[in-house]
Amino acid sequence: MSYDFFVFPAAGADDLAAAIHVYETTPERGALTPGSPVAEFVAAVNEASPVGSTDGFLAEVADGHDAGAEICTTWSDPMANLRTVAGLARPHELSVLDVQLAALYDPRGSLDVSLDTEGGPRLPYLTRSTLTTVLSHISEVRYHWVNLTRAPGVYVQAFRDEDGSWAVEHREGSASKHFVARTPDPALVERLLWSWARGDGAWQAMLQFAPVAI
Repeated sequence: MSYDFFVFPAAGADDLAAAIHVYETTPERGALTPGSPVAEFVAAVNEASPVGSTDGFLAEVADGHDAGAEICTTWSDPMANLRTVAGLARPHELSVLDVQLAALYDPRGSLDVSLDTEGGPRLPYLTRSTLTTVLSHISEVRYHWVNLTRAPGVYVQAFRDEDGSWAVEHREGSASKHFVARTPDPALVERLLWSWARGDGAWQAMLQFAPVAI
């Protein structure tokens, strides 16, 4: 049994319902044109994880056609596999549908900021829609935190406490540049995180940050 992702041209679906429709109606077989986005992706994913290798994540050799490719991965670490698959799909403007969890990752308009969660998605890029979905899942207590990283030691993260309030931390490389603030407003948390990810500077005035005690 494998953990499956469906990878297809992002222009083919603008939301989850449309992506599921593409997945359910795409034929299993078709032409894979050399040099096409899906062909380039399939070659990259097979090169990244030769089936049978000790560190491989594919359950079987990847294949597909110009309309899409179903990528069958192992269950060893599905969210790590998502990060790799999404990273390889992004340069070719391919979306990734997590078939098991019915979650869509569309790279269009993405930022070069990685996303990590506690038990949720892990991605090498960030979009506003993904951030919105992740924060809504945290509010629903599916998991408790999200981390956005731009470079080693340069990140912002948010935690939801049991009382529903949020702690937001940002760090700019060293322990002396690690700050924290609190708010009860999840909408403010989303605006702040997105502002930080965009690098527009507006986030700095959204909360009163204080140094994290060392």
